[in-house]
Amino acid sequence: MNATRPTVPAPVFDIGLALLLGLLVSGATIGANGGVRPAPVAFALVWAMAASLAVRRLSPEAALAGSMAALSVYLYLDLPEGPVFLLPAVAVFFYTFTRSLRTSAYVLAAVFVYTVAFHGLSDRDQSVWFTAVVALVWLAVPAAGGRVVKEARRARTREREAERERYRADERVEMAREIHDVVGHSLAVVSMNAGVALHMAEKHDGTPEAVVENLRAIREASGRALQDLRATLAPLRRGLAPELRPTGAVTDIAALVDGVRKGGLPVDYTLTGDPGAVPVSVAATAYRVVQESLTNVIRHAEATRATVQIACDAAALRVSVLDDGRGGPLHPDRMGQGVTGMMERVQAGGGTFTAAPRTGGGFAVKAHIPYDRKESR
Repeated sequence: MNATRPTVPAPVFDIGLALLLGLLVSGATIGANGGVRPAPVAFALVWAMAASLAVRRLSPEAALAGSMAALSVYLYLDLPEGPVFLLPAVAVFFYTFTRSLRTSAYVLAAVFVYTVAFHGLSDRDQSVWFTAVVALVWLAVPAAGGRVVKEARRARTREREAERERYRADERVEMAREIHDVVGHSLAVVSMNAGVALHMAEKHDGTPEAVVENLRAIREASGRALQDLRATLAPLRRGLAPELRPTGAVTDIAALVDGVRKGGLPVDYTLTGDPGAVPVSVAATAYRVVQESLTNVIRHAEATRATVQIACDAAALRVSVLDDGRGGPLHPDRMGQGVTGMMERVQAGGGTFTAAPRTGGGFAVKAHIPYDRKESR
């Protein structure tokens, strides 16, 4: 197990770095003037520059401006120069590390012009071109260092993200194998057993027609489910994210209802409006709502009849699935994945969803999904 490396809080690190640089520059300044101890004001300005670096994370602009201002006063007082130029250079490094390339270029260009002008006015014996070259090197080196470190950190971040994506791809492959082996095998067994039972039932003349229809519906539904499962898992087995395309149109709901009828539950189905005007994503949501609602009716409602109503209005699709079952309140803590999934699908499309007992008995699932006709197929 990899040990977690302890991290130093950012404020503590910044203050510690400022103290370290202040001590180093202060000590080196003593030896920069032939062993003569500089005036106290020199150390005060050095520590002012160091203190500016302590806020470089909160405000890189304040750190850069504070160190440049203290350096200007330091040079104006003609104090021993020595390594004092290091502190503003560190501020430049952190500024370019933090800010964008364009912003850094504009700000450092202004600092360059200010530096050349300041030295030109304070030291007229110095060549302007020489001052410009020195200032350019003084600013360019830490600025380039800041950009290099920033890009290197970005590259490491991209590498870590790529590694995480490879790990997720491996997980998807393993998940696809497990789902295919468990669920796929079960569906295949259901389809095979239903086919065998159907074959035996059709050979016996006395088999009720309802039994034959139920077996045929089971075989067809399990076969479609197995095909859909394989199509969904195929990208996962290649380490890719599944291609989740909207499936199921409004016109397909009739076949869905017919399959439930074959299973023995009477279902009244009405469709009004123009199904062709409904966008694909909205139609797929409606299909899944009806599919899951009818599944719940069969499994839980103990109903003798269900009603499915689809209304393709001018700017919205209305879905209602009603039953005459036992009804009862739907406790939020007991909502299964089906009801939650329907609600999330509808709300993701900007619609409203309700699932509640009906007055007088039974249960009602209703969805209202708005759409733009320009998005229709």
